[in-house]
Amino acid sequence: MKSLKRKLRSQRGETLVEVLASILIASLSVAMLLGGVAVSANLGRQADTSDEYFYETLTAAENRQAPVTEGISASPVVKLTEGGTSIDIPVQVYGGEGLYSYALDTASGGAGP
Repeated sequence: MKSLKRKLRSQRGETLVEVLASILIASLSVAMLLGGVAVSANLGRQADTSDEYFYETLTAAENRQAPVTEGISASPVVKLTEGGTSIDIPVQVYGGEGLYSYALDTASGGAGP
């Protein structure tokens, strides 16, 4: 207890090395914090871009804006099988990037969406 009181009443200050070390530690902490904030902002922008693209694709699939032609066979069909009977129903494919919507192919005599 006496040593604590003596230290509190002491007129000695910190050495130059201790002050420089504390400034170095503080500046490194601030630099790391700013780096983390910059990375976080970048990830936020990337997430916003990905979300926008996802919702555009999802909207195109849901609203059936334009049929998908790339990577799709000439006449895509849905195969229905019941018992031993199999029926191929021609469809139009809408959407893209793994988000697809299907509608009966009206050009092939289907009833439409």
